[in-house]
Amino acid sequence: MKKKNICFVSNFQKTFFFEKIALILHSHEINIFWFCFDYDTYSYLKKNFSENNILLLSKKITKKQQKTINDFKLNELIYGDRFLKYQTDWAYDYLISIQNPIKKFIEDKNINFIFGEVTHAHEILIHRLVNEFRKEKTHYLHPQSVRIPNGRFFFLEDEFQSKIFKDKLTCNTNWEQDYNVIKPVRPKRVAQVDQSVNRELSLLGKLGRVKRFFTNENLYKDLPSQLDNKFKRSLNAVKEEINKISYSFINTNDITVLEEKKFVFYTLHMQPEASVDVVGVYYENQLNNIKNIWRVLPHDWYIVVKEHSNAIGNRPYNFFSEFLNIRNSILLNEKCDSHKIIDKSQAMFTVSGTIAYEAALKGKPAFTFSSIFFNKLKNCTHISLTTFRQIKNFKQLLKMAEVENETKLSIEEFSKYLYQRSYEGIVDAPVKSIDWLDTNNIVKVSESFLKFLRLHG
Repeated sequence: MKKKNICFVSNFQKTFFFEKIALILHSHEINIFWFCFDYDTYSYLKKNFSENNILLLSKKITKKQQKTINDFKLNELIYGDRFLKYQTDWAYDYLISIQNPIKKFIEDKNINFIFGEVTHAHEILIHRLVNEFRKEKTHYLHPQSVRIPNGRFFFLEDEFQSKIFKDKLTCNTNWEQDYNVIKPVRPKRVAQVDQSVNRELSLLGKLGRVKRFFTNENLYKDLPSQLDNKFKRSLNAVKEEINKISYSFINTNDITVLEEKKFVFYTLHMQPEASVDVVGVYYENQLNNIKNIWRVLPHDWYIVVKEHSNAIGNRPYNFFSEFLNIRNSILLNEKCDSHKIIDKSQAMFTVSGTIAYEAALKGKPAFTFSSIFFNKLKNCTHISLTTFRQIKNFKQLLKMAEVENETKLSIEEFSKYLYQRSYEGIVDAPVKSIDWLDTNNIVKVSESFLKFLRLHG
């Protein structure tokens, strides 16, 4: 393997995970570089990495009247960023100011691979810049959990989580040792996120958030990916609490209401969240999505929606009241078992949720508004607003999915496809979960990175 130059993109707690991987890779004579976005992280990384290998892109880099080096759809980036959307005047100056330093750093260091998230506007900007100016010389890749099966990940090359890097190439030569036909199980990470949210919602969790709000201990003055305006932070916190209280006044149903009804099922995403605001860009208005689905349903069918159990507080009262004003609409209690709902449904819809993957594994027609990697599986179909305009009725939509199934992978074929292109390890364990910074997992993930780099050496 030729000596590789790879770069990690710091991202809050994910930085500590990447650091552990980077140190092991460095011991195998791989050159490590970093993009970081606040001085504290920069100082921390300097303890183990040369400061010449770290590019600091904090707020202080911002200069007015800079010229952008290309049109990277800044309006789209800022509108979809959970922090920059609240500070738009400064946000444009920042995203323009970092473009030349990023390009120069990548070129000067001759970086082969960049590994990072595609959540914040500056991460997506780096991704787009690489694709525009470096093409085959540099690749920005997102290490992403496969979710099903648990404990495996792959490297995605696009910001919409639809393309596995070098998809035509079998990456994992030892895949048969681990191979099992995939089954529709609840992803392990979902349960871990539930535990994390429950901790946050506990009395101690609430007191901790109040304390951090007043002490500012979780704020960095020079970090772009945060909202440091105390008034706006207070306003958002108050809105969230009002939403939580108002949700308790919404009438929800249990699963028995679905008996002897024909219906389709739409699962709400947490929001703000990359899975809908980035992966699902242009479909982030979930109420509009629901209305558009309802428009194409037979007049005697129902549309069923369930709030995400971890998202209570994301949406205001009027979101649910407007939904319930739709004819034949049903709002289920957030604690209802999604798999049981899928079993009773005629079809299900989501922007990009793994729930569509689970439904397809159960043999149910599932539709995603975003193109996603599991659309290769039978019964999981990518649709758009154009699809709705073109079909004569809902029956034709189901027929369209059946026709597409003829060119898609069966569960067994898709299982082999995933195992051949994925690696052992967990790359997105929630903070404080049992897998977070687990030594055995760090070793597994590091070995997987080494396999990947050898394969693409």
